Amino acid sequence: MSVASSRTVQFWLVRPRSALGLAALLAAAIGLPVAAAGTNESFDGPAVATAQAQRIASAATDVVSIYNSSELRADVADAAVAAARQAGASIAFGRSASVGMIAVYRGSTPVQLPAAGFSYPMGTTVLPPEAVGATMGRDVSALLAPDTVVMGATTAGLRGAKAGDVLQLVSGGGGVVLFRIAAVLPDDRIGGTELLMSTQAADRLGITELRRALLWNPSSRDAMNAALADNGLVSTSVRIRRSWDPPDPDDTIGMARTKVLLGEFTYRVNANGSVSQDDAWVAASLPAGRVLLDASIPIRARCHNVIEPALRAALAEVAAAGLGGTIDVSDANTGGGCHLARFNRLTPDSSLGFLSRHSWGMALDTNTRGSCQGCAPPNFATRPGGCTTVQIFRRHGFAWGGNFLTPDGMHFEYVGERRDLQAYPSRFCPNTAALALTDVESGIDTFFAGDGMIVGER
Repeated sequence: MSVASSRTVQFWLVRPRSALGLAALLAAAIGLPVAAAGTNESFDGPAVATAQAQRIASAATDVVSIYNSSELRADVADAAVAAARQAGASIAFGRSASVGMIAVYRGSTPVQLPAAGFSYPMGTTVLPPEAVGATMGRDVSALLAPDTVVMGATTAGLRGAKAGDVLQLVSGGGGVVLFRIAAVLPDDRIGGTELLMSTQAADRLGITELRRALLWNPSSRDAMNAALADNGLVSTSVRIRRSWDPPDPDDTIGMARTKVLLGEFTYRVNANGSVSQDDAWVAASLPAGRVLLDASIPIRARCHNVIEPALRAALAEVAAAGLGGTIDVSDANTGGGCHLARFNRLTPDSSLGFLSRHSWGMALDTNTRGSCQGCAPPNFATRPGGCTTVQIFRRHGFAWGGNFLTPDGMHFEYVGERRDLQAYPSRFCPNTAALALTDVESGIDTFFAGDGMIVGER
């Protein structure tokens, strides 16, 4: 049986050395409750928490996320199961989406309301209870029910929300579904996502596609690495994120932090599938049209007001270094630029999908032909001085898309912090003067931060 062949799969729990046996594995495949090995405790039937959740010592420290661009492929899912068995790890499958939120209520009083027809985009992570319990703590999994969500603290602060408030979310069919905020937790506690919900809650919204395999507690890190390689998962078409990896200089920031840096807009999905943003955010955040960013490298682009100074500084340094020829200005001025409000994927009559980072005007596209999406290697990596240009942009607070899962070398995305100091084994244009960060582990603090934006980029 292929794990990803049935849309009814809730999770697949693999405990190779436990007493679960084949019957339990088959039960897990069709979404029946499975007890933890050696206990009488079921992972189903979450309780209602009455206090702020605290991190528990038994939460897994070694966690691996595996995904590919778009919906998780069946071959990747099956290989992940085989790798989990080989490494003695447990595994579950998760989903994600950008969900439209049209209201936050406290009792009958509105806490936040957009204009009629508009919604707030909310990055949403979906995991089965055993995955939440193992990686974040069973006290967190106990908060998740078919009608509840856990909200990140940053996201709650943006709208003044708190535990007990009711959210109105838009489903894949266009209807309104109500959820209660069971708790507001620190962002890093829930992997950086805005909303965390169970698979049963996601079913109510129509979020059905599997997006990642999540593995935890292998017998050892070496065993996990060997199992990933042995099962063909070390591939340029598959992304593996390990909690013990060092920080990646080209990792992007998530929706919550993006909103803090660049503001939170509301949007409307039009009948033709295009996206409109609220006029107030556009007026406050963007110039009226394309503007000249640098006289020596004459790119004209409409970029967010916050990132424009960093872009100007990066381009000025590139020009001063005599590297202006590494940038194809005509590409940027015709097929590139910064701002374009759009979703990568839509479902009928709804805003479920993956919101492009260009909707915030936070990324500049240039070299759209030689460093096009999917071009490997991108021409920044092959031109003399091209990687130096990449490192200059990293120094001024930009991640580079050339090392995304699907290489997107034209893409320089604002992250608001220097990225030229991280010694990560990047496929293209690694940092050459990076600080040694061999003892730094990224953890799962931002594992799910990108959920709700275009999947497969990071």
